[in-house]
Amino acid sequence: MKKTTLSNSYNDFLSQVKVGIREVSDITGITVRQLRYWEEKKIITSVDPNSSTRQFTLADIKKAILIKELIDDGYSLDGAAAKIEKRLESINSLMDLIDLKSIEQ
Repeated sequence: MKKTTLSNSYNDFLSQVKVGIREVSDITGITVRQLRYWEEKKIITSVDPNSSTRQFTLADIKKAILIKELIDDGYSLDGAAAKIEKRLESINSLMDLIDLKSIEQ
């Protein structure tokens, strides 16, 4: 049986909610065309890439918002994506560490 941890709960929540590409564009201020381009470059990933209807999880929406902020601050798309990927890895490592601490107690 899978033990429920803080990071599992957080990641499960982020992956449960799915939002259409038009709504993602409205939420983020990123054009649909840009979102499709970012998906082509594998910066964000739609739930079912083979579907004609693109939907994204909250995790990808969060990632897109963070990337857009860095681009607005002067980063290139690739630079922003790499920086966000590194941040997300750090956050995931921290969440895993918190989970280990809570299991040990």
